[in-house]
Amino acid sequence: MPAQDPNQGLELLGGLSPAEFLRDYWQQKPLLVRGAVSGFANPIEPDDLAGLACDPDASARLVLGDTDHGDWAVEYGPFEEDRFASLPDRAWTLLISDVERFWPEGHDFLARFDFVPRWRRDDLMISYASPDGSVGPHVDAYDVFLFQAAGRRRWQIQSPPGPLDCHDDLPLAILREFEPTESWDLEPGDLLYLPPNLPHYGLSLDDQCMTWSIGFRAPTYLDLLTGFLEERANRVGEAPRYSDPQRPVSAYVSELPSHDRTRLRDILREMLAADDTELDAFLGRFLTRPAGNVELHTGDPPAEARECRVHPGIRRYWLQTPAGPILCAAGHSYPASSLAPGDLEQLCATEIVKPEQWEHQWPAVHDMLRDGLEEGWLEPADGPN
Repeated sequence: MPAQDPNQGLELLGGLSPAEFLRDYWQQKPLLVRGAVSGFANPIEPDDLAGLACDPDASARLVLGDTDHGDWAVEYGPFEEDRFASLPDRAWTLLISDVERFWPEGHDFLARFDFVPRWRRDDLMISYASPDGSVGPHVDAYDVFLFQAAGRRRWQIQSPPGPLDCHDDLPLAILREFEPTESWDLEPGDLLYLPPNLPHYGLSLDDQCMTWSIGFRAPTYLDLLTGFLEERANRVGEAPRYSDPQRPVSAYVSELPSHDRTRLRDILREMLAADDTELDAFLGRFLTRPAGNVELHTGDPPAEARECRVHPGIRRYWLQTPAGPILCAAGHSYPASSLAPGDLEQLCATEIVKPEQWEHQWPAVHDMLRDGLEEGWLEPADGPN
């Protein structure tokens, strides 16, 4: 779908337009919006989260302890149902990441933040906390919007940041020093944006506290470089070995001669050479690689699949190149010069891919179906969800 009007004020941003928010706040300073989603009614109960935390495919954590006692402990799901009945009355938090994979309405909520391109968005994490529940003062390396869905939570920040050293004897990355400079108590419907690397501390103020966190992803330079080199190495495969017929005699046995170094430099440059189109296609593949916590169930694909369901944890993006559009999904790239932007947006958003809808206009749909079925990120639509 087309991007939102960058100059249209949004209730979600307290009346700011996306252009104003991105210019004045994004990765710069916090923004508190009271009543960011008017008329909001929380559709998720704590019992719903507890049930999801028992699902082996969900990414769930249970954090217990508080800063006064320093008695932090972390448990990872999946959990047994009786674990929640044995929890204390205070100072614990249940967190579940990637909730949108299990709750389709989560995608609709995430779409409110489409003023930032979706490739930058990570997931919807939902937490429920008992009174005094927290994960301690910490920093995140990414942007985050904190939406209060139920109950009340106090958020404190430290700006400018002090030392970012963390305790090395705790199971969480909790700051050794935290001196709050601002504090806000969020009510249902309130939203707080925090830029990266800003120390903050959230504390539940009642037994109804539920917070939705919309996190954003940002690859490190090392991630990009490593991904590119890995892909290049895989493509080279069984490359020829260095050879030097009719080589000249060397004057010194321990010297690396200039003619050898010239040849080796040329080999490296040849192996690493890539034009803008190649690099762009790599970026599309790299940014759609399935995350480590996406469980794909591979197997023998059916001989023919009329319709295929896309795994909810799979990212799909498209990009425009001088040679035409490219559709990227699950670490693959598919030339798509015959498709218009609206078609590409549809393919990136649809839950069900129907080959008969696309094969005449875009024959590469069969390549995508073959890859997806073989690798497990597509399954026949009449199979299990």
